[in-house]
Amino acid sequence: MIKLKKIALLASLLFSVVLFSIEYSPDSKAFSATSVAVSLDGEKLVAGYIDNTIKVWSLLDGKLLNNLSFNSSWVTAVAVSPDGKKGIAGYDDGMIIVWDLATGRKIKSLSSHTSTVNDLIVTKDSKTLFSCSSDATVKIWSLADLAFIRTLRGHSGSVFSIVDWPEQSRLYSASEDGTLRIWDSSTGQQVKVIRAEIGALTAVSMDEGRSILILGSEAGQLKSYDVKTWSSLKTTRAHNAQITKILIDNEVVYTASSDRTIKLLSLPSFSLIKMITGHTWDVTEIALSMDGHVLYSSSTDGKLKVWDIEKASAIGTLIGFGDGEYFSYNSQGNWVSSSLAKERVTCENGSSPAEVGKELSSILLQLDKLPRIYTTSEQEINLEKSTVSFAVSQPVIRVTVDEEEVAIGEDGGVVFSPDGEGTYTLRAYDSSSSYDERILTVRFEETVMYVVKEISSYQRGDKVLVDNYRNNEFLVNGEWVDETFLSISPPDLEPPIIIGERTQKVSIGKDKYLTFSVSDNGTLTAAEVIAPDLTVSRRTLNSTSTEVVIEVNGTGVYTVNAYDSDGNKTVATFYLEGEEEPFWVSKDYGSLRKGQQVKVAEEGESCYYVSDYGWVEKDCLSRSPVTTGEPIIDGIPVQYASSAGEKILSFKVSDDVNVKEVVVSGKAYPVNEREREMHIIVNEYGEHLVVAKDVEGNSSEAIFTLSAPDKNEKSNRSLFLLLIPILTLAVLIYIWVVRSSRKKNRKVRL
Repeated sequence: MIKLKKIALLASLLFSVVLFSIEYSPDSKAFSATSVAVSLDGEKLVAGYIDNTIKVWSLLDGKLLNNLSFNSSWVTAVAVSPDGKKGIAGYDDGMIIVWDLATGRKIKSLSSHTSTVNDLIVTKDSKTLFSCSSDATVKIWSLADLAFIRTLRGHSGSVFSIVDWPEQSRLYSASEDGTLRIWDSSTGQQVKVIRAEIGALTAVSMDEGRSILILGSEAGQLKSYDVKTWSSLKTTRAHNAQITKILIDNEVVYTASSDRTIKLLSLPSFSLIKMITGHTWDVTEIALSMDGHVLYSSSTDGKLKVWDIEKASAIGTLIGFGDGEYFSYNSQGNWVSSSLAKERVTCENGSSPAEVGKELSSILLQLDKLPRIYTTSEQEINLEKSTVSFAVSQPVIRVTVDEEEVAIGEDGGVVFSPDGEGTYTLRAYDSSSSYDERILTVRFEETVMYVVKEISSYQRGDKVLVDNYRNNEFLVNGEWVDETFLSISPPDLEPPIIIGERTQKVSIGKDKYLTFSVSDNGTLTAAEVIAPDLTVSRRTLNSTSTEVVIEVNGTGVYTVNAYDSDGNKTVATFYLEGEEEPFWVSKDYGSLRKGQQVKVAEEGESCYYVSDYGWVEKDCLSRSPVTTGEPIIDGIPVQYASSAGEKILSFKVSDDVNVKEVVVSGKAYPVNEREREMHIIVNEYGEHLVVAKDVEGNSSEAIFTLSAPDKNEKSNRSLFLLLIPILTLAVLIYIWVVRSSRKKNRKVRL
């Protein structure tokens, strides 16, 4: 017997990557297919048609083995016993017929239903047959003895679908009346009734573990139940029309519908995995191969289709005619046909089969004669496992991943390193350049890593979740980060230690040094000193501890950064403070005058800071005193003052810098100007000593004599004072005379 994985593949797999598919349309001699079943060994496909025929197909070559007609009514349901010996067909008139699958000979008619037989199932031991009908009943038959056992009654409408649980002697039936009924198949007693509340029920199925039961409705809805508690799990609208069949395999739900589609849904969420389209009318039935790689379907469009589940594409189509003629073809349009059938089909564009495809002796080939890839659809990688693997069949001589060739192992195994998470196209070629293609989805297992270098908003030592890896980069929170920034091990977060006096005294105008020491539990790599003007001095280190002495240019705040080999950093601040020292102004600068002594408290690279003044260019100051000229005193040596008024001594002082003060007869008067007129009140006549001092400490002297005026000068002055009132009186008299004469003149004119 040919292994299941080596059958049911169309010759189209010689060119399995199909850019387009060629479809043929049969004439009116091809009738609707109502049902389909596959033998357990995968060699035969059985289908029922509305022209009253049962057709048995070979899945080894695509040819029709038997065209059976046992009854005059439509065939509405078919089944194959698990032992592969019997075929069973249910009819529209309620008849059930059992025949020898190998010879096509009728064995027995089972008559008990009074209306359409809707579903047939056979137990795994091939001894018991269950049937359901539009007569609202479920019946149990002995397939071994070909005898009726019992009828299960309770539904009020057509029963469309049944599923069994032999180990628990349970049978489940879904009906048009909207109920799911649970039966004890050993006694015929009804155990439970569940009202699904999704309308008329048309399909039912259970998972292999018998933990979830799923119902399908006439309206296209699915509803799932927990078998242990019978609590409702989820309800969803899966199709736009009646659900005709439900299958469950490996947590995947397969549904067929009158909306012409087949859907693959995840269990238990019912989320869509993929949708298969290709039939032009209702999909009436689906069946799975035992290995779960191939799906078979029947449709009212008269076609049976063989589907590659992974690719969701048809790899073969079987068309049977009422008189036993057949036409089978693959997606490239290549075909196998009986003598008359090739004249009964045309390509969709109207072409005949010979114009668009090749006639072959066999459509289906064994798997070991074709290039094939064996792999799951998804694989995971992580930081420890960065490769994925798959296997290829013996004829394969070349394998590519995304068109890049990879090596094939002696046993047909292939290992490659994906560039991170994503989908990869795998191709396996044989010597004739035929190839198989698979799409492999690679998932990256989320991994916790540690930040070892500061980047973006992350600090060293932060834990991050890595979602993907590619081109030496990790995907962290949607951002690609170079792998050197992350590590699977946590980093050493202990920073270096900087020790030193935070405030250090230096001499102004002399060489200055900043002194400190650094240490670490690992290896120190560098120390940086950033001056107040932001210039940077860097010292390379290679030890666990060291003293650092760095020459600097001035006083102020210095920032020290210390680094270790693990990337840790420590920052410390030092203040270099100058001891205030005297300087002299060597040339005028702002309000400072040459020779002036000032106090310098800080030093920059090109400036000194003068207390009570500010920053001054270095070339304007000198550490040594600067010599300047003496103040100048200028005035009339002998001056006079009346004894009746204040005695004032007047003179002018000036200096090339600033006159600091003037001392007259022992009394000091501040000046702080380069030149000023001085008027000093003295107490008595006589000689007065005037001393002028400048800001550099220079001084000069002058003697002025203040005297009283002589007598003649006093008489003249008295006479002058007497004339003033006489002259004033004369002016007033003159004004009075002029005004009087004007009045007389006015009277004469009148």
